[in-house]
Amino acid sequence: MKTILWRIVFVYFFLSALSLCGAFESSALYFLNTNSWDFQKILPQPANKTHEEEERDIHFLKDAMAARTKKQLFRALIASSDSIFDYAPIIGPEFNAKQLPYATQVFKEVESDTDYAIHLAKNAFHRMRPNTWYETKKNETTNNGYAYPSGHATRAFVWATLLANLYPKKRKEIDIEARTKAWNRVILGRHYPDDVYGGEIYGRYLAQQFLQNSLFQKKWALIKEEVLKKNGPIVK
Repeated sequence: MKTILWRIVFVYFFLSALSLCGAFESSALYFLNTNSWDFQKILPQPANKTHEEEERDIHFLKDAMAARTKKQLFRALIASSDSIFDYAPIIGPEFNAKQLPYATQVFKEVESDTDYAIHLAKNAFHRMRPNTWYETKKNETTNNGYAYPSGHATRAFVWATLLANLYPKKRKEIDIEARTKAWNRVILGRHYPDDVYGGEIYGRYLAQQFLQNSLFQKKWALIKEEVLKKNGPIVK
């Protein structure tokens, strides 16, 4: 009898644990709902369907690496650890975590959702990284997962799109910075050009998903209030 009771108790707690895990997974995302996403429709197929396409992308990658200057290489290595506050030189010194605590917390939630979405997209395409990445990965903090779309490029354009919404008069400079951050991945030899192109498309797509989310819209309005209070009028 005791054996049967213990088995019942074990099954009960096991099922409860599974239920909790499921609840955690369903609530892990703050704003995005990725359940119905079709990545083949969101992103173009990377250039690895034929040998000719792959050779073309490898050729572009090698040309970019050969043409890079020492200054470009140095800046690209520094930018390997990316953050939304990398855009502070464009927006202004007041754009920092200390001045904007509420925005900083929301940015962390956005980054968490974005990283999860990047993981899903990479595993939908299974594109291997270029050999040049494995040769230089000693300076890389990213794990050696799949290449497409580029995670750094995706994050760069998520941030750029959101910041352009917040600071529309800075749109051009913000966009140039995002493109520079994305191209850094190519001149470092860590991504094919198609990877960063896919990152731009995906980053802009994710940013629109955030902006269309009702919870995010409420938090975004509070961020605008914080920026207005702490940093003066938002650039219109």
